[in-house]
Amino acid sequence: MARVPLYKAAEAELIRRIESGDWEVGRRLPNEFVLAEEFRVSQGTMRRALMSLEAMGYLDRKPGRGTLVSLPAKGEATPPPTGALSLKGADGAPLGLQVYRARNGTRGAGPEEADLFGAARLSVLERTLTRDGARAALDEIAVPEALIPALAEDAAVDLSDMLAEAGLPPHGITESVTAAVTTMSESVALACDRYTALLVLTRTAADPEGRITARQTLRLIAEGVAYGP
Repeated sequence: MARVPLYKAAEAELIRRIESGDWEVGRRLPNEFVLAEEFRVSQGTMRRALMSLEAMGYLDRKPGRGTLVSLPAKGEATPPPTGALSLKGADGAPLGLQVYRARNGTRGAGPEEADLFGAARLSVLERTLTRDGARAALDEIAVPEALIPALAEDAAVDLSDMLAEAGLPPHGITESVTAAVTTMSESVALACDRYTALLVLTRTAADPEGRITARQTLRLIAEGVAYGP
């Protein structure tokens, strides 16, 4: 008998708790670290299960609000993801990021990526992006090679737009934001001082079955950048 993947087992238990009423609609769930410990799985496995349930409509995950229990609406389509609308300049205008330098290729999945994509090889796109003519962000996009054999260097910066251009419009996109500072190599790539503050935005796209189709990591110089609705 085939072994059930850990994320699928976690998915099934999450759905059972919601559909049985053990977790009522509107309930705020603990963060993924706490849930991973409770379910005795890795953080990456729990993140994949949560993303799958969000794509199915069982969860509503919003920056600043946490993860709330919901129920799929029968017969209603999932609204399209908003993607880069959450990134703005200090004046509220879109950032207008442009490609400055790009490199694409393929490679095997790292340990964290394997939790999301499995053992499949990945098509990877690494880019330096500019804003108002100055280097402002480092962008990395990873997609299973079976879905997109080669990522175009001039692909759209917004993950939703990029996947739509490739014929793979996402069913849902989740986002997480953390803070960091530049390493030596990042400082060189962005032509900025060492230890410059960064806003790190990670976007993960899923298909209607909850399978992860792409991950994007944007490392932006934080000055003059706002994140929110």
